[in-house]
Amino acid sequence: MPAELAPAPALAPPPATVPAPAPAPAPALFRPYAWIKPTIIVASDSLESFSQPNASAATAAGNPVLSALRGEAHTTFQVAQSRFGFWFNEKAPVRGQLEFDLIDFTKSSPTVAAVPRVRIAKVEWQLSDSLLLLAGQDWDLFQPINPHTFDIVSVAFQAGNTAFMRQQAKFLYNAGSVELGAAVGLAGINNAARANIPEYGRLPTLGLRAALSLGTGGRVGLSAIGTEWRFAPDQPNERKAFAGGLGVFGDVTPFEHFNLRFEAYGGRNLGNLGTLSLATGSAAEDLDEGGVFVSAKYNLSEAHAVYVLGGAAQVLNDGDVLPSYAYPATVTAGDMPATSLATLAGTGAGISENFLARLGYEYRYDKTIAFVLEGFAFQSKHELNQDFDSRFDDDRNALGGELGLMFTL
Repeated sequence: MPAELAPAPALAPPPATVPAPAPAPAPALFRPYAWIKPTIIVASDSLESFSQPNASAATAAGNPVLSALRGEAHTTFQVAQSRFGFWFNEKAPVRGQLEFDLIDFTKSSPTVAAVPRVRIAKVEWQLSDSLLLLAGQDWDLFQPINPHTFDIVSVAFQAGNTAFMRQQAKFLYNAGSVELGAAVGLAGINNAARANIPEYGRLPTLGLRAALSLGTGGRVGLSAIGTEWRFAPDQPNERKAFAGGLGVFGDVTPFEHFNLRFEAYGGRNLGNLGTLSLATGSAAEDLDEGGVFVSAKYNLSEAHAVYVLGGAAQVLNDGDVLPSYAYPATVTAGDMPATSLATLAGTGAGISENFLARLGYEYRYDKTIAFVLEGFAFQSKHELNQDFDSRFDDDRNALGGELGLMFTL
């Protein structure tokens, strides 16, 4: 008999199928963000917001000539400091940002008359791990710190806080503990239809910045900006002069829950460059100034925080400061014109000294909503037209406070 065949060996079960890892989610190409700020503002006397006689974003006690009423308390409700923006391609080497707010200093307490204002419109290009190119409208390279305050539009401008937005191209080099920056930008602002200065000044501003990183402790640094400004172009009194400044700054956290921010600067004709300072030179005179602010915040807990801000700016040759306003040519010496005839003259802030103090409390319910109460005090010395306005005291004081909510997206 033939030998019996052995049974065939059992087949091994097929290996278990390992599911392919889920693809990583694609980075968002579009990210909106926003701050919505409804607030109530009260003040003991008139205020001004970047020379406009209202409290939309107060920077000084009000000029007595431009104020509708002097020595009277007033109240306003505001949402105009709200802002919103968008990042495009935020996580990519090339990205863009647009940001708008609703403030218009020529409108005291608007409702549906508020309109968006472009704050930021820039492109960022990460050329390497350490080198970044930024081009467009963005925060100036000069003096990059803002203090702690609920007033996110006026902060401490014209009282030690200077740099604002500029059309520019910036290079930032980050080597770990050291940041170096350089920028060229438009020398000033021209909101009129006709090209004038700064366009015919032809020379851009040059900005430089160096900062030392303290890791989680923050950073400190130096910054500078300057150009040659052309006063009264193509006129018999035309002259060219330096406009710029030098500053130090810091944003440090020396111990847990406590943050300190500061800036100090000195400059000549800085206001001509579109910075939010006091010294705007003229064809007749250069103006020199100095200023400082110090701001601190202490987090009592995750929900509760207190903060304080003090700032001051002063024109050193204060006798050369021009009034911020002018009367019609029909007003002659010896008249006592109605102050309603006075209009802003484009000659600068018209302030030789400005002091600011803020004290605030913040209750943060969660990351989206906070309740804030902030008190403020201004002491401002205005330059007045002595031919017509010696009847007014040029030293003005105002106390007040803000109460409101801050929604953050």
